[in-house]
Amino acid sequence: MKNIMQWLQTILEKLKPLCGYFKVWRELSSLAVGLILWMHSAVFLRWIDPTAGTYDAGIFQVYLFAIIGIFILHGIVRILMKLIWPTSEEYLDNHFRNDFKTITPWQKLKLSTFIFFAFLFAVALLARTL
Repeated sequence: MKNIMQWLQTILEKLKPLCGYFKVWRELSSLAVGLILWMHSAVFLRWIDPTAGTYDAGIFQVYLFAIIGIFILHGIVRILMKLIWPTSEEYLDNHFRNDFKTITPWQKLKLSTFIFFAFLFAVALLARTL
């Protein structure tokens, strides 16, 4: 029992720096939880239905390609904005940050939430079409 407690203490001491990292990058904790759930999903699914099949690790390629697609499309859109409508590109690069600081908190909330869900929708849509 004493060995197990010492082992747990050493594990916790090694994980302490990661806790600080996860406080700054909270998004990584959702990735970790998702991966842990995926790894244990086979046991859970077979507990519910012994004949259930599970996904292999290749399922994550769909999301990886969707994220790559978002980056490529983002680059194409920025290039087109620069070519077709250069004033909007100049505004986004130089003035958007100052204007964002001057809007009211509810406007910041609406804009930030809209951008988050637009990216989420784009990745989900790309993942479904790949």
